[in-house]
Amino acid sequence: MKRIVCLLSTALMSILLLGISTSSYQAKALEPEEAAWVEEAGTALRELAADREIMALVYLCEEYPVRSEASGEGEIVLNVPSGQTVFIEDVFVDDNYEVWEYVSLFSGEMQYTGYIQRSYLACSDERFLNWENEYGMNPQAYQVMSFDEGGGGESRTYPDIEQFPESYRAALLALKESHPNWTFVAMNTGLDWNTVIANEIVGGKSLVHKSLPDCTKEGAYDGGSWYYASKEVLEHYMDPRNGLTEDKIFQFEQLTYNESYHTEAAVEAFLNNTFMNSSQDAPGTSMTFSHIFWAIGKEDIRKVSPFHLAARVYQEQGSGDSALISGTYPGYEGYYNYFNIGATGTTTKEVIENGLSYAKKENWKDAYFSILGGADVISKNYITKGQDTLYLQKYNVNPKGQHALYTHQYMQNISAPSSEAKSIKKLYLSANSLDSPFVFKIPVFLNMPGSACPMPTSSTNVVLQMPTGFTGTDIYLDGVPYRAETRNGRSIVKAANGAAKTAVVYQYNASGVPTDMYVWTLSFQNGAYTATPQPGLQNLLSYHGFSIRITGKSGIRYKTGISADTRAALTSGGVAGYKLKEYGTLVMNNANRGTYPMIKGGEKVLSGMSYGINSGGVLEDKIYETVSGRYRYTSVLVGLPANQYKVEYAFRGYAVLEKDGTETVIYGPIMAKSIYALAKQILDMGTYQPGTDADAFLRKLIDDADAAATTVSGNDAG
Repeated sequence: MKRIVCLLSTALMSILLLGISTSSYQAKALEPEEAAWVEEAGTALRELAADREIMALVYLCEEYPVRSEASGEGEIVLNVPSGQTVFIEDVFVDDNYEVWEYVSLFSGEMQYTGYIQRSYLACSDERFLNWENEYGMNPQAYQVMSFDEGGGGESRTYPDIEQFPESYRAALLALKESHPNWTFVAMNTGLDWNTVIANEIVGGKSLVHKSLPDCTKEGAYDGGSWYYASKEVLEHYMDPRNGLTEDKIFQFEQLTYNESYHTEAAVEAFLNNTFMNSSQDAPGTSMTFSHIFWAIGKEDIRKVSPFHLAARVYQEQGSGDSALISGTYPGYEGYYNYFNIGATGTTTKEVIENGLSYAKKENWKDAYFSILGGADVISKNYITKGQDTLYLQKYNVNPKGQHALYTHQYMQNISAPSSEAKSIKKLYLSANSLDSPFVFKIPVFLNMPGSACPMPTSSTNVVLQMPTGFTGTDIYLDGVPYRAETRNGRSIVKAANGAAKTAVVYQYNASGVPTDMYVWTLSFQNGAYTATPQPGLQNLLSYHGFSIRITGKSGIRYKTGISADTRAALTSGGVAGYKLKEYGTLVMNNANRGTYPMIKGGEKVLSGMSYGINSGGVLEDKIYETVSGRYRYTSVLVGLPANQYKVEYAFRGYAVLEKDGTETVIYGPIMAKSIYALAKQILDMGTYQPGTDADAFLRKLIDDADAAATTVSGNDAG
């Protein structure tokens, strides 16, 4: 048997104390004394709102209808999702003593006003909360506790947590049990998880620092400290469920200023072991950094959390040795940019000069004006525009914000929100205010993985920078084809394991004929692949067409070429340490390629050596012809029965190289042709005059193929 215990809200308790019945929702006018009480409360609230904006979040619902009147019957202005930011401006109590807030809000670039029931709003602004307590209008969410009276244990549920998917709840419950005053708001983005990741992984939007493991990187961004993030590490940092710990939860905090715990002393304690400690004044001022952050945070116009400002500058500047805050950079002497605003580019010089150019344009001539200007940018361009958490400033996934999705993102560093969150938690801890009534706005996406995305510890991704002329749609790892993803100027394929030795991409002309190939050698260490370009092996194996026998036994010939100069280098001093051991041709029934890889020693694959030491210990070197400085060698299929004439056979060249006692096989492009198709092609071209022996031979071959049974048995080539 279960028993339910409900805690009455402050608003209901206040109404009961006033002698107002809540047993039914009978429509009646407020008594004069009650009306005066409401008007007094409204006047006080309007004064608070005039002083600075009061931010709140819609919650405890999937979607809420904002009304034109303070009534459930009022016309719907628009429907907003859970997590929508609103600004409280006034209060109204209806005839049933239901408290409604008059709010303004943005949806996209359009501004709206309307009424929302107070019970559907979460707010951490202590001025507003104190006002509610003073006037008895604080409808706290019910805490519902159910337990088995038979001793089977108890479990707790909370309305705010129940709005989240199941995979969020255990971590949120642990936080709620430790901090009962915390409120969690589900931000229903309505966005597909995979679509979000696909948009955030491109265009240099998501970077990782060089200090992270190699398995998290997909190529250098600036040639120095920053790398493009891998998909797996981006998923880890973007997954809100990985932020549901005490150290990381503050990336979801609403960045509201609250005087009682946003103290100068707490900022000073946080900065004590940084370059912004109080041992000296901030450049160009007679103030400490802690005083600057605190003073700017409490400005009537901004009211931005000084903890947020201090943590952001510390995140951006680290040890404090950047030229952006030196004040001595040539051409920009005396200018500072503590928030790195406008500091973009792909080289260090570009980043510094773009950032200082922005500072000079804004006249940020000392630390105070730089931090003041940065606070203005954050407040006006982010916090009030729908990017009102650290997470949303990095990942703009707010469909109702005033900037297009995946744009206007403050930073590229994907670990910045969680790093700053840890700093902010430290600030609150030093202020003894971790149990304050914080509101956390936590995104929820559609089609998320069943559990939180793990931090990658290894990766079999092969990341290739394509040379000019190569598209990299299909990459061959040790001769096996893989379809590549292209992002941030790289082609990326996921290898089956960490054993691959080579990656090759081929270039084709408009007719689909291979004209070039490029080779990388691969090594797998510390859980990640390194791809080393081998320009000396470019176009190692070239395709030179098919030919057909026109006398004797029918047969098809495939021609492969290798540069005479490259071969000479490979057989003498070597190319990048690689020496030639063998080369030849592989052949197989083309229909089998979908099941069996066309690699040396592979099942249903025949191999013919043209260069190398034979079983008798003698060097074989078969050169069919030399054209334009390339040795051509061949493979010929002969003696096929007529019912095999229409069967396509695939051919490719291969070369075995050796370095430090280890063999590496490089594969050329694959081309397939049937004897039947080749004979028709030659006849259509008019290569031989009608009535000649060659013409007659080819026509008989075609006639025999058409007459024969054409069932393909799938047997080995030859």
